[in-house]
Amino acid sequence: MMETSNTVDGTLQSFSSSFFDALMNTLTETSGSPWLIADVPTDGVTPDGVEPVRVKLTVEGGIRGSFLIEFDRAEATILARALLRQPSEEFGEQQLEALLNLVKTATSKFSSALEPKYGTLRIKSSSTSKPASDLLNVVKMTAADNGGSRVSILMYPDPALREALSLHANAEGKGAITPGSMSAAGVDAVSEPVNLNLVMDIELNVTLRFGQRQLTLREVLELTSGSVVELDRQVEEPVELLLDGKVIARGEAVVIDGNYGLRVTEVSEPMLPSAFGRSTQQKMGLGE
Repeated sequence: MMETSNTVDGTLQSFSSSFFDALMNTLTETSGSPWLIADVPTDGVTPDGVEPVRVKLTVEGGIRGSFLIEFDRAEATILARALLRQPSEEFGEQQLEALLNLVKTATSKFSSALEPKYGTLRIKSSSTSKPASDLLNVVKMTAADNGGSRVSILMYPDPALREALSLHANAEGKGAITPGSMSAAGVDAVSEPVNLNLVMDIELNVTLRFGQRQLTLREVLELTSGSVVELDRQVEEPVELLLDGKVIARGEAVVIDGNYGLRVTEVSEPMLPSAFGRSTQQKMGLGE
């Protein structure tokens, strides 16, 4: 049984259900013992002072965003014991590696299952200590084996993933897309051809984004020289290039003659006029 918060819609519930199914299938194959989604979920409350085990999954392709998978540390040890098929009283590096391998294998099955709906997806997983920024949108699942072991797993989707799923569902309902025909921002295909050669020399403002962070008004007012603001992006994650607030490319930050630059490693496709914001379309002469 899966529990969802009141703010989780049916599209996300379907997405999370596919992930948890893939996770249970992979867990069953790896452990050699059947694991199923339990009929009655557990509370899954982490004891005070004990950090849960978290895995961040970044989704790229037909939809973009990320979601966090969270395990109670004691229950993560139970999973690792089943995966390694050996006794384990504590959760250490070996147990973490086994859990990451489980998630990585499951995401491969998961992306294959979603391909008919969203097109090709690339999902990267990594361990993280950072909690979810939005605790209101959560999907909870309890897994159980035939030996009586029970493990609760929480999924926290970020706003970008929820928006991408919602936009895709809306466009799909209107018959505006087929798998793979939607860009990362979830935009519809252009209804009429546009002669881009007429506007190729127009200058557009682009922005590099190394990450972002939500601050309360109190935190903003308390900022002083020397304050450190931690962003939501890890060092190894790519930098984003934005046009009118939409991601158009990703890459690595470089320094060129004392100036920051971007070595592009990935370009969002398709680059269509409908992917540009209204202000940019007006500047290009493509507005209504």
